[in-house]
Amino acid sequence: MSYCVHCGVELAPSERDCPLCGTAVQDPRCDWQPPETPPYPDIMDVREARIDRRYARQLVAILLTANAVISLLLDVFSDGRLSWSPYVIGGALLVCCWFVLPLLFTFRRPYMFVWIDFAALGLFLLLVALMTGGLGWYLSLFIPLLLLTVLILSLVMLALRRLEWPWLSRVALACLLVGLYLPGVESIIRSFGGLDLRFEWSFYAAVPIAVVALALLLVERNKPLKNEIRKKLFI
Repeated sequence: MSYCVHCGVELAPSERDCPLCGTAVQDPRCDWQPPETPPYPDIMDVREARIDRRYARQLVAILLTANAVISLLLDVFSDGRLSWSPYVIGGALLVCCWFVLPLLFTFRRPYMFVWIDFAALGLFLLLVALMTGGLGWYLSLFIPLLLLTVLILSLVMLALRRLEWPWLSRVALACLLVGLYLPGVESIIRSFGGLDLRFEWSFYAAVPIAVVALALLLVERNKPLKNEIRKKLFI
């Protein structure tokens, strides 16, 4: 019986090298003999557990259909009209788009998930606006906020994934985009409320974000500082 001098693992007589760390086996008392059968297979068959996407899509479709049918029947039989069931059905579809759809489908561009998710949110709130009889807030407040959010989020994803810049520079650009997003949100809200166009809370929120972006750019340009930070943080 012998053991590896490097890692201490127990070795079979047929081993020339340690199967764990690869250290050469040197046992002067025992000459190496080729084994009749290897003590372990040369190739390991590794199987990954994968979701049957087709079956999962069918199951989700059945559950959504059952939820819609049951909600409609209960709503009609209890109130004699459609009162609350559209909210339940729309909410279920919205949750499916936001959380289930990424697991069941794969897109080559992740922007598709952003556009689908916010389109689903827009349709659900349109349903709410139509059923409550108020399209004013939907058209003048929600739609501008939705378009601005989708635009900024798409630009952030583009900056982080597509630009061939150093990583810190891409993060700094993403921070600047978020800093521009906040004044846009405040201007839309103030315009909807009939207030004067000026920046209050968004200014105080955007300034620290701009400072962080500037700090990241300075660190990226200062190579000794960047290397020192990487050493301290073990990255």
